[in-house]
Amino acid sequence: MKIVPKRLYAAVVHSSVFLGVATIGEIYVASSLAGIEPNAALLVGFLITVGIYNFDKLADLDADEANYAGRTAFVAAHPKLYAGFSALAIIGALGLSISRGGLYGLGLTLFPGVVAVFYSFPLLPIPSADRLKDIFLVNTVVVALAWAVLVAFVPLAVVAGQSQYVAGAVVAAVWFFIRSAISVEVHNVRDVAGDKENGVATLPTVVGVRRTQLILYAMEVLSLGLLVGAAWLEYVPIWAPIALLPAIVYSVWITYALTGTSRSVERLCTLRDGEGVLMVLGVVVALSGVVPVPV
Repeated sequence: MKIVPKRLYAAVVHSSVFLGVATIGEIYVASSLAGIEPNAALLVGFLITVGIYNFDKLADLDADEANYAGRTAFVAAHPKLYAGFSALAIIGALGLSISRGGLYGLGLTLFPGVVAVFYSFPLLPIPSADRLKDIFLVNTVVVALAWAVLVAFVPLAVVAGQSQYVAGAVVAAVWFFIRSAISVEVHNVRDVAGDKENGVATLPTVVGVRRTQLILYAMEVLSLGLLVGAAWLEYVPIWAPIALLPAIVYSVWITYALTGTSRSVERLCTLRDGEGVLMVLGVVVALSGVVPVPV
């Protein structure tokens, strides 16, 4: 007997609701690093994530069939419902961002959407590549940047950009840029066959999986160093490195397991998203006063 019915699982995962919930967690962590109380940015992040990711899936139905057969079949079976649901999510996100964050909030919420349009659709006036998705490394950078800006700065917009929160928000943005880039490249390992078939250049297809792992290990160290340095400078709370260390260790294990274990890469990519759960738990425990901090 399956705990979660297959159709319910497909609806939650393939409709990007799961990713939307993950974004809520990331915004909560980013807000906590900046010292901002949870606010309407949590809902904005959820809605815009659902909308953008769904439209990206609709745009890439043919190209994604090699890598995501189940998802592609689900989306193709409900295109109008999918598009309508996604449009409502985006409209809701934009309306809420304006009401709570003004034009600043609107611009920040629109940013990942604008990136997504140029990422997914052939709009670039470049002969060699008409989408950001097809440009080596740029594809990873723009995705990581889009979500880092969203999760770190929309909460700041809701509190009217108060200066005492800016330094922490910047650190949170850099932190999530690095974490998002790592996540993208781990997922790119799973997509190697399909990306090669479709001519998409990613780190694993260009330098190989093993070298990609080494680069990701370096990025893990960089992200930890960022937290330690920012905490020492008092840009983020002193508990930040300790609270988020379990998520980093977990991520390192996922990267190692891509070649160091017999686990399927597909399963590891699903497990990779569990990093956000560890981040949230670490922050919750830290804010409760359980995490020991240096004095």
